[in-house]
Amino acid sequence: WFMVHRIREAMKDIDTTPLGGHAKIVEVDETYYGNTDEAPTHTTSGGKFLKRKPHAKRAIVTLVERAGRSRSFHFKNNPTKETIEQVLVENIDPASILATDESRLYHRVAPHFAAHGTVKHRSDEWVKGVIHTNNVESFYGVFKRGMRGTYQHCGERHLHRYVAEFDFRHNNRTALGVEDLYQP
Repeated sequence: WFMVHRIREAMKDIDTTPLGGHAKIVEVDETYYGNTDEAPTHTTSGGKFLKRKPHAKRAIVTLVERAGRSRSFHFKNNPTKETIEQVLVENIDPASILATDESRLYHRVAPHFAAHGTVKHRSDEWVKGVIHTNNVESFYGVFKRGMRGTYQHCGERHLHRYVAEFDFRHNNRTALGVEDLYQP
């Protein structure tokens, strides 16, 4: 267990060059996974399970460059407009096109990028021209299946290492030219 965590820590991406670039699209979304260490393990009312609120879960924000790399961030506290703005400005090239959902977290970031398009999931809008968040949603699908199916439990103090592992998997895939075949 100790060694696996050291390996996950080594998988952390040290490339800090901004994602995106001229006319490239970067998708951004947040997800809430697991329970915070302070949250109760379950909540019932009249024998029924209640849906957990996002503030009782661990916040993860992921940036995915279309047909490219991903970069994820685990927030100890729920992200705010200010913290999201800081993360996006520091990690995405200003010449990029930003694609997000309608979350209020992204309302302030438009001036920092070439363009900012949103889709409204609440109105069953998933794609608007080239604007969609399908790649980042796919990233979260793989992440959550892996966390539930393989690891099953993850303490909050180690979540950043698991997120780094799934970024590593995404950034070192065949579609990006990474192969594990020996070629003499």
